[in-house]
Amino acid sequence: MGVLGTETPKALLPIVGKPLLAYQLALLKTYGFKRVLIVTNHLGAQIEKFCGTSSQFGLSIHCLRENKPLGTAGALKSVEEYLLSDFLVLYGDEMIHMDLARLLAFHRHNKTTLKRLLGTLAVHPNDHPADSNLVEIDRDNFITSFLTKPHPQDLWFHNLVSTPVYVFTPEIFNYIPEGVYADFGRDIFPRIACKQKNLLAAYTTPEYIKDIGTPERLREVRKDVRSGVFARMSLKYKRPAVFLDRDGVINEEVGNLNNIEDFTLLPRVAKAIKRINESGYYAVVISNQPVVAKGFCTYDDVVRIHKKMETLLGREGAKLDAVYFCPHHPDKGFQGENKEYKMVCRCRKPKTGMIETAARDLNIDMRRSVLIGDRTSDAKTAENAGVRFFGVKTGSALHDGVFTLRQRPRRYKDLFAIVNRRVFML
Repeated sequence: MGVLGTETPKALLPIVGKPLLAYQLALLKTYGFKRVLIVTNHLGAQIEKFCGTSSQFGLSIHCLRENKPLGTAGALKSVEEYLLSDFLVLYGDEMIHMDLARLLAFHRHNKTTLKRLLGTLAVHPNDHPADSNLVEIDRDNFITSFLTKPHPQDLWFHNLVSTPVYVFTPEIFNYIPEGVYADFGRDIFPRIACKQKNLLAAYTTPEYIKDIGTPERLREVRKDVRSGVFARMSLKYKRPAVFLDRDGVINEEVGNLNNIEDFTLLPRVAKAIKRINESGYYAVVISNQPVVAKGFCTYDDVVRIHKKMETLLGREGAKLDAVYFCPHHPDKGFQGENKEYKMVCRCRKPKTGMIETAARDLNIDMRRSVLIGDRTSDAKTAENAGVRFFGVKTGSALHDGVFTLRQRPRRYKDLFAIVNRRVFML
């Protein structure tokens, strides 16, 4: 196939019967957009011709051609006069299937709360974070820094990749130089993140956002469309989840694990989670971490441990769609405890608060979902949530005896044994 985009613009490359741009325009139409502005450069006449004959989308489409290449940010700056209110930005080489209503609602909420918000960036986990540009976020989902590739070998990071899906306020133009070549990921976003907190929000989503920049990626996208993967990946549609306990299921059991050096993946776990990724199920961690309430470590220490977990999984091509943990513990009066987290909460297993939050965040099909764990609290959580449970012989192997179960669950050698046999898909 050679180098893509030399004869046909990437936006017009065929994807199972229609060009990529047609998918984008149909998506915008579905979510109520009325006007579309397309900045063209190389082979722009072909895009302009296509848009002139695409009245079936019911959109007002206006094409503007660059005089010279100015990069992703520079191109946007060149059409500043047309963008006087908040607007959505998509790149022309990205196949996207998202619930845009969720993205826009998230942006509006943060804009109402923070008057200076410049924009919202869609971020997501992927199976190759080591060669991707990543973002660091705080507890409130605001971007604190950008980690451009290549990444140091000793860096632990959240698997959150910056995607080319943005919602901006017009104030973003104050940060883009005029007439100068500039790239958002390399030049503009890192500079903004260094200036002040809470200027850029991160909208974390597991939805379908993939570029077709190479022949291999183009083939993968076409395969995903044919197989139905593309159609299923929007949060508009329900998907089942595999809820995973952490200690004893994903990593070796260490009592009150609070030191990042003590976190070690169990054998075959990355391979198992990769197979979950390929199955169409979400991979979601729900974990009790009372070490915070007990004063053994801080909340941020647990976050750092989870960065190591996500980094190690990413190195083997696996990803977690979401990670939830409960830092609370109900028993008070112990020396060194963190009183802020000593409480009776809704999230500590066997209560179902973490599962309920995940179900809302990801629009999870609970009827088809399962929970995999090593303790009776995990099994009891599954009972309370009304999902199937599978036990592993790693970790506590359901021998802790803390909760009485209606029936003793069947146990498997480890997480991989469950996933490899596809027992949760029966």
